[in-house]
Amino acid sequence: MRSACGLGFLGVAGLLWLGLDTPLAQAVEYRLQIVSMWESGFTGFVKPGELGDGGSGPGLDHLAGSLDRGDTPGGPLLSDRTVRWASERVARAYGAVHVLAEVKPGGEGTAQWDNVRWDGKTGERSVLVVAPSGRGRPQELYHVVLKGTGPLRHFIPYASSSNSRKLATVRYPLEFLWFHEERADLWDKFLSQAMDLSNGIGVAVGSSSNSTFADQVYVVVSQAEQPTTYKVILVWREPPSSLEGPASPGPMR
Repeated sequence: MRSACGLGFLGVAGLLWLGLDTPLAQAVEYRLQIVSMWESGFTGFVKPGELGDGGSGPGLDHLAGSLDRGDTPGGPLLSDRTVRWASERVARAYGAVHVLAEVKPGGEGTAQWDNVRWDGKTGERSVLVVAPSGRGRPQELYHVVLKGTGPLRHFIPYASSSNSRKLATVRYPLEFLWFHEERADLWDKFLSQAMDLSNGIGVAVGSSSNSTFADQVYVVVSQAEQPTTYKVILVWREPPSSLEGPASPGPMR
């Protein structure tokens, strides 16, 4: 009897040992580097052919390298567009998990990127938000540069339509995004058919109908199998409706 009990104990102990020896699903570390800049500072870096939708090349790589080194001219960089993690409600609408990311804004020392770090699981989505504060200028997001699992690529955030192909960057009215965030069906009904996440990252742009307030940006990350650093460059300009006429020369003398 004692022998049987001993064998039973050894069997249970062996199962426990096997269970402990089996690796559990580990959280993976992800990073996002993101920056906003005026269009005038962006176009000086890009080369012919790189401004097409999906374009890539040495000019974009040079810009990212300059930001990495911290020697991009500071004048065109925008400091009022710090990224933050999405609320639980917003994340749910995008079919994503709610993450509590560590955000280090650029501008300290030579750092020019906003740096974001979080832990997550392979295959899940996460969402980060860029919501400019106040009535900062410029208001319109016009170019987006993304790096996920492939090279840096330039995209134009086109309005989504029912007959268009999937896009890495898509544009909707901001009020439309807010409405479907409340209904928690934005990903299931719209973005899953419109957004291309084949390179691990995409951007949804909420166009502001109020010309005095800037667009809002949602960065959607499809979390890779291995630790990955994603990069996003947001390029802004003044919409034509915001252009002011020349100042009066004053009375003739």
